[in-house]
Formats: sequence, C-alpha cells, structure tokens
Amino acid sequence: MEREFNTKATSVLPSTDVAVVGGGPAGLIAAAEAARRGLKVVLFEEDNIIGRPERCAGLYSIRGLEKIGVALSRSYVQNLIWGGVINSPSGEVFEISSPTPVAVVAEREAFDRYLAEKALASRADILVGRRVVSCHIDEGGRACELVFDDGSKLSSRGLIIAEGSSASLARRIFKGYDAPYWLPIIQLIVRNHGLDRRKAHVWFKSYLRDFFGYLVPINEELGKLGVAARRDPLAKAYRLMREEMPSSRIIGYSAHSIYRGPPLEIGLDGNVVLVGDVAGQVKATTGGGIITGGICAKAAASHIYSYLEEGRRGVYRRMVRGLYRELRATYSIARAIDSMSDKTLDGLIKAASESGLSKTLSIRGDMDFQVTGLARSLASPVGLRFLCGLLRTLL
Repeated sequence: MEREFNTKATSVLPSTDVAVVGGGPAGLIAAAEAARRGLKVVLFEEDNIIGRPERCAGLYSIRGLEKIGVALSRSYVQNLIWGGVINSPSGEVFEISSPTPVAVVAEREAFDRYLAEKALASRADILVGRRVVSCHIDEGGRACELVFDDGSKLSSRGLIIAEGSSASLARRIFKGYDAPYWLPIIQLIVRNHGLDRRKAHVWFKSYLRDFFGYLVPINEELGKLGVAARRDPLAKAYRLMREEMPSSRIIGYSAHSIYRGPPLEIGLDGNVVLVGDVAGQVKATTGGGIITGGICAKAAASHIYSYLEEGRRGVYRRMVRGLYRELRATYSIARAIDSMSDKTLDGLIKAASESGLSKTLSIRGDMDFQVTGLARSLASPVGLRFLCGLLRTLL
C-alpha cells in the first residue's frame, strides 16, 4: 500500500476538488476514477475499517467485474461459481450450468480493501472514522462545505454521495429524495451445508413471498444463507436452513437491508451526484448492485471531471441512460415475480427445465443485464419452446 488510511481529525481540513462520502465499492470506484483523471479526491468512510460490516452475499459475475475494471485476485476470491439451481415452492428444479466459471464468491472486507488499494494507487486519499452530518452548497452550486460529527469542515468543488441505505446526506441535499423500497435481510454463515459448492442455490417458498432464499457456497462446508422479509427474516432463515440443510450449523450472522426498487432519477446532474445503493442502482430481482453501481460510479466520476474542468453538463445522465432502462425493466420483472402464485412459479420453473432453456441462458444470459440476456435467450427456438411449455402448464 502506498499510503495508510488516515484517521487523524482536524478542525479545518484542506479543500479538495472532489469529496466522496461512503467507502463501499461504489464510493471507492468513483474515488479511483476521479483521481485517475487528475482531480484531488478525498473519500470519507464513517466506519473505522473499510469493508466492515459485511452487507451482501459477495456473488459477482466475472464479466461484470471486467466491466468495472476489477481483476480476479486470490486476495478476495473465496470460491468460483459455475451456475445456479432454482427450486420452486413444490420442488421443481431448474439448473443452469456453464463449462467455465461465471461468477466469484468474494470475501467483502478483502474485496473492498482491494478497491481501496486501487483508489490509493490513483492518488485518492481515504479517511476512515469520519461521519459527514451535513452539507452546505453555495447558491451558485460551485462549492460544497461538508460538516463532520466532530465539528470539523471541508470545502470541495464536487461531491459524490455513496452512503448506501442510510441516505441521511442525500435526504438533506435532495428535498425530493424518496426510496421506500428497502427490505430487511438476514444472512447466516452456516457450516456443513451439504450442497454443490460450484452452484448458487435459490429457493422460492410460500413463506418467502417478499424475496427468495439463497445459499452462496464459500467452500464445501461453509456458505452464506440469506433471507429477506418484511417480517421475521431471522425466523424464516432458520426455517429454510432446517428444511434444506438440516445438518448445517450457524457460526455467524449479519443483518442489513437490500434495495428492490427502480433507479432514482435525482442526483444525476450538477456538482453533487448520487451513486450506488443510495441512487437505487441495483438489480431489483436479486438486490445486487456491486456491478451496476460500479458502472454508474465510473460514469459519475467522468461527469464530475467534465463538469468541473470542462464545464460540460449532463454527462452522468447520458452515460447511465441505457443501464437505467435495464434496471427499470428488471424492477418490472421483480414485481411480476413477487405477484406470482406458488402454482405459477412451479409452472415457470418446470417449463424452463423441460424446454432446455438452461443451455441457452448459459450462453446468452447475463447476470448483470438480466433483461437483455433473457430477451436474447427467448428469441431462440429453445426460448419459444419454453414459452409454449409455460402456456401449456398455466392453462
């Protein structure tokens, strides 16, 4: 590491070109990209250690990591995933397999640390244990003054907000901010799961109507079991574990929330922008946003550079337009799945399995651009066979 993370507090911090609030993946990627373009960047993270606490399953597509400029590294990769197994409420199974790995299981603290190293290598500064409580923007929108919980202040020409689900700063700055789409989730670390370590496992259950349950294997013994629900997610996680992994034992757990709404249309202009979960840049079907948020973070950094150095407007909004269409369509699919009865889900998964859609999805599908990948898969002889089978099952 070129420089250690700075924890020293001062009453008046040196001014900077860009301040980034939030040290998760989106904030770290934005900081690295802005600094790479020659801007003076300081990132502030309220927790004392980058990557803690862990807030996701850490399942990222290899193709997606390439898109955000992240190389595979033994420093954070725990496991390789070659496909998935989807289980319907009545026990119908749809399995997708690939001849090569399609995703990695990442240890989140190590993954975020890797991104922090990249930001430091780009000459960004990272200050941990620093919580921003308010921000004042001058009338011309030319400068921002951040105020911290210890009373210290910092002046910045641009501001990238990547604070995640708390959205406290976003709500202060953007009066119309509204994102009522967060869902509590419990993630258990279980030992002796007994499932194929090369597959991600998904269950649709009658008692899991808000979201599916999942098991992401870390290795042959350990896995991350997650359940999201508006009520009693921990009890439902215990139930899923007893039903599907009766020999497993819990060795740890974490609680957080996932975003299941459409992307937000605010915070895409000017010298103050939103990135990542706080901007709803998340796949509503799975709650995953590392890749989509990372793509938007790079766009936000490009926008800030163009806005501050070249006086160009609208760069961020133009760069994410296509991705936002994808995320809105993904949200529509998520709502459709949520409204399906157990019988419809059974028919859907049965038709997918019997039609041979698995092979087509493994070739044409995309974990991050799910709607585009699904459309490509359905526009094939196998896809048409699946649709016909689905109609027969439902009718």
